Amino acid sequence: MSASSWYRRYVWNYKGNREYTKSGYDYAKTRFVADDLEVDCSDRHYIITGCNSGIGFEIGREVARRGGVLHMVCRNFEAAKKARSDIITTTGNDKIHLHTVDLSRPRDVLAWARDFAASHDKLNVLINNAGCMVHERQLDADGIENNFAVNTLAVHILVVTLLPLLERSEDARVINVSSAGMLCVKLDPHDLMHENLEPFDGRLVYSQNKRQQVVMALWYAQRYDKVHFSSMHPGWADTVAVRTSIPQFYEMMKDSLRTAAEGADTAVWLAISKAALKHPSGLFFQDREPVSVHLPLAWTKSSIEDENLFMAKVQDLFQTISTPRTEAPAESQATATPVHEPPSPTEPKPEEAAAEEPKTAAAPKPEEPVEEPKTAAAPKPEEPVEEPKTAAAPKPEEPVEEPKTAAAPKPEEPVEETKSSPAPKHEEPVEEPKTPAALNTEEPHNAPEPKLDEPVEEPHKQEEKDINSEEAKSPDVQTEPVRPAVTTLPAMVACEGPAVSTTTTNTVESTDEILSNLTDKCSLEDEPRAAVEDIPLVVAEETSSADEIEEVPAAAAEKKTPSAETEDVPGVLADKKPVDEAEKIAEVAGGQSALE
Repeated sequence: MSASSWYRRYVWNYKGNREYTKSGYDYAKTRFVADDLEVDCSDRHYIITGCNSGIGFEIGREVARRGGVLHMVCRNFEAAKKARSDIITTTGNDKIHLHTVDLSRPRDVLAWARDFAASHDKLNVLINNAGCMVHERQLDADGIENNFAVNTLAVHILVVTLLPLLERSEDARVINVSSAGMLCVKLDPHDLMHENLEPFDGRLVYSQNKRQQVVMALWYAQRYDKVHFSSMHPGWADTVAVRTSIPQFYEMMKDSLRTAAEGADTAVWLAISKAALKHPSGLFFQDREPVSVHLPLAWTKSSIEDENLFMAKVQDLFQTISTPRTEAPAESQATATPVHEPPSPTEPKPEEAAAEEPKTAAAPKPEEPVEEPKTAAAPKPEEPVEEPKTAAAPKPEEPVEEPKTAAAPKPEEPVEETKSSPAPKHEEPVEEPKTPAALNTEEPHNAPEPKLDEPVEEPHKQEEKDINSEEAKSPDVQTEPVRPAVTTLPAMVACEGPAVSTTTTNTVESTDEILSNLTDKCSLEDEPRAAVEDIPLVVAEETSSADEIEEVPAAAAEKKTPSAETEDVPGVLADKKPVDEAEKIAEVAGGQSALE
């Protein structure tokens, strides 16, 4: 609490002990004019809130004594019914109507006020007397604090709703029963629900609400000139509300408190006397006289901007409760809100919102990725969880299938190409063939690695394919120099030797291997010696013909050493020396393909 607050309390206590007590009333009534209250109130309608006890009861009884039509607005029906009976008994006036309304429920207050305005054609005086001091912060379904609802918002609801009825009536008035406690506080338009008040203090909240009532009376007076607005302070009176709300204060001041009738005197004077209308509208009264709404040097004055801001917020709350409540109570709202939230990010999926899955926060998340891959990969709807696998699944399958289809024609290509042309063209040339020993050492480097899906071939077949592939890749075969093995090839076919010369080239080696495979099918015993000697001539002349080579007798499969082969056909080789060496190489290659 600031220093100025201590100052306010000190000044307020000093002023209260002099003016708000019974002695202060006794001193003030010496100035009262007795004739001011001699008024006939017949056929005038008065609404008084909180009329079942205390100051409200005393105001109602004075109005009924003068013949006025009294409308008692009370929360407790039993207490109000008893108070009504007492008023009728003491005044003899039975024009007293009882209305049960709980002012802590703004919507109920609005509904009752609208119904009253629609069912009555006149209202002369509205006295907002009801008040409360709750020491715990309580909020209703609309988030409105209990003290604010009764002391401030209910006043605004009644004034705004009943204002048309008041303006149609003669000598209309509105009186707010406030308190001098508002002198200790300054208007706070920013925290109407006291959210920032820690700890919560019911006395400070009550003082703030009473300050608001004074500001509201002046604000109404500046805008509605057909109605006389005023607020008043009853003094420190002995009422049920004081005893229950501030018992310590009551025990301290009970011997000097005013009676409820003395506290209600100024409100009665403002409601029925003609002298009250001589004062401007919107003033704050105490003991039938207008007084200041601020203590000296208390710094409690508020700006016009703050007052307008406060009234704007009050009007916003009035508009809020004027709108019919379409949502369920707070408990049901907590369960209903999550159901409507999931469809907002996924509007095109109403089926998900209709299902019970949105009850969990993570339920709609797996569903979204499940449906997306279905549209992209329709043939695989059963694999929603393994999204990355479905995208990568076709990739390993394609390379597995491709080598199978591509590997099948590979062994066939060199066979077909050799039939049409002796040597296919490839971009990468192969080095000159070396001796068989050197070739055997290099074959493992040139041989392709076997793939997992391809069957493993036998070693001798793999060597044949490697040699054939090297021959097929060699584009310079036609320009190679003459090799000694080429001249011995015809003799090898006709000789009986079992072995092949170690000096043969890669081409001769492959041919000899093929011939060695034919030895199993041929036999020298089936053919005479003369036939064997005649065969070299045929091979030397027409080796390019595959059909004639196939007619070679079985005896030709037997082999001799390279030296023996050259001795058997000296004449034939001498006749064929002028032949172009390149053509011989081609013939040898053609004969090799025919033998294969």
